[in-house]
Amino acid sequence: MDCKRVLLYIEWWLKAPAQMEDGTLADWDKGSLQGSVVNLLLANFFHYALDEWMKRNHPTIPFERYAGVAIVHCKIEKQAK
Repeated sequence: MDCKRVLLYIEWWLKAPAQMEDGTLADWDKGSLQGSVVNLLLANFFHYALDEWMKRNHPTIPFERYAGVAIVHCKIEKQAK
C-alpha cells in the first residue's frame, strides 16, 4: 500500500461523523474524538517518528513517552529549545 492511500484512509477516518449514544451523527471539523481508535493509530505513527528523530538528532538525551505524551530530559535550557 502506498503512502498516499494510507493518508487518504486516515483523512477519511478523521472526517467521518461520530455516532452518539442517541443514534444521531455528529460531524467534527478539528482533531479527533478523545478515545477514538484513530488516535491510537496516529499516536503510534508519532511515537515511531519521535523515536527515530531522537536517535538521529539527540542520541544522548534520554526520553520516554506514554499515550501521546513525551518527556525529554534536558539538562540545560538550550537542549530544550
